[in-house]
Amino acid sequence: MNWLSLACFVPLAILCNTVFPVPFDPVLIAFTSHKCPVQAGVFALIGSICAALGAAADVKLFRNLKDHLPEKWLKLLPIWSGRRSYVFTFFFALLPLPFSVARLAALRNPPKMIPYQLAVAMGRLPRYLLVIHIWPGIGLRDSNGIILLSVCVAFAVFRWARSDGWLGN
Repeated sequence: MNWLSLACFVPLAILCNTVFPVPFDPVLIAFTSHKCPVQAGVFALIGSICAALGAAADVKLFRNLKDHLPEKWLKLLPIWSGRRSYVFTFFFALLPLPFSVARLAALRNPPKMIPYQLAVAMGRLPRYLLVIHIWPGIGLRDSNGIILLSVCVAFAVFRWARSDGWLGN
């Protein structure tokens, strides 16, 4: 593990764990597919910490957005409150469920920062460890992680450009 790869990995890990529409799993695979298991585990740990930082950015954004959204839209969002919101957040971070549901619930009822970050980080770490453990068993070459990451980034940019009107609707 070198400082250059960490300097590239950390911003991507934070960005991909926010509402920005690029999944983190391809980033993790691209950076860990050629590492030994211990180094890959360190990247998974750093990734889960970055997920907690991304969750903090989401909560900060949601607190600012909530006041500007019409009440009729907020009523459509999931209602999670109290301790169960952190339990649900943990399970949505752990399982292959769309984490957008947890983000929408946090938009309606912004959670406390530290418990939310802990729920996200504790849910993401086992998931990330599982991803780096399963990836070699798929039998693809290490370079396929970079290709997967490139395709996901290109897809996110394409969707953004299309929704922004650059490519037409």
